[in-house]
Amino acid sequence: MQGRVVYRSLIVRAAPAFSGVRVNSYPRDSVLDLTGQVFGGADGDYNRIWYQLGNEGFVYSGGVQPVDTVLNDPLISIPETGVLGEISIPYADSVWAINHSPYPGPRLYYGTTHWITALIVDQRDGSLWYKAYDNLYNSYDYTRPEWMKVVLPEEITPLSPQVPENEKHIKIYLDRQLLLAFEWNVLVYAARVATGQKNYESPTGWFRTFHKRPTCHMTGGADDTSEFDLPGVPWDSYITDSGVAIHGTYWHNDFGHPHSHGCINMAPQDAKWIYRWTLPTVPPGERLLLEPGVGTRVLIAQS
Repeated sequence: MQGRVVYRSLIVRAAPAFSGVRVNSYPRDSVLDLTGQVFGGADGDYNRIWYQLGNEGFVYSGGVQPVDTVLNDPLISIPETGVLGEISIPYADSVWAINHSPYPGPRLYYGTTHWITALIVDQRDGSLWYKAYDNLYNSYDYTRPEWMKVVLPEEITPLSPQVPENEKHIKIYLDRQLLLAFEWNVLVYAARVATGQKNYESPTGWFRTFHKRPTCHMTGGADDTSEFDLPGVPWDSYITDSGVAIHGTYWHNDFGHPHSHGCINMAPQDAKWIYRWTLPTVPPGERLLLEPGVGTRVLIAQS
């Protein structure tokens, strides 16, 4: 198992607790070999999972994104509507242009999703590149195909399509940082989340997942300390017109504590489940679906 460091600096400790002696540290985007997962920390810690690095020591799991390294063959024939791709290595660098004056683009991280519109040949050296649409800038960046897995239609088929819209609902409890999904009032899924932190609290009340998209370049923040720029945020299920969404998260692994700017952060695999299970259903060839007034009901409550 591998892990990518998501904090600016991640401390390695001799014991699996913040009180453990510091023995080393790794900068952001270091890729670590995780040899085990242990229960550590102290009573009262909301996250007591620590990763072991062989005989070197232990690191806090909240600062490590679990990743893999899988290389892929290029998809030669891409439909006009495009296809969804998912980064399958710890991180992949992109460029804003090829052939003429390439310029470094954003770093794309494991689990992020991107809308592939074409397979392009770089005339300078014959290398292949996926051309991917960026919704924020209404432009395109380019990434090597071996770094991106094409998401097949069967991977995003709806879950429980036989259950009527009014018989599905989600409850998110802020005090427990917990999301629960119900069918006919029977619990069918539970996951830890990270909701809005102080000054960016998540809204409370009833909402619907009326706007969904499989990928989005998100930005925001009020000042230098709160600004964020996050390309390829995966599996987005929006519940407000202001942009609050349930979505996958790759910039931290620290669920169980408020950590967001109002959205409901989830591990990518959990957000993907919610995306597939909630209504409306986004067809595989569509970049988004917006249906005001419909969608799966979501209750956000303090307790």
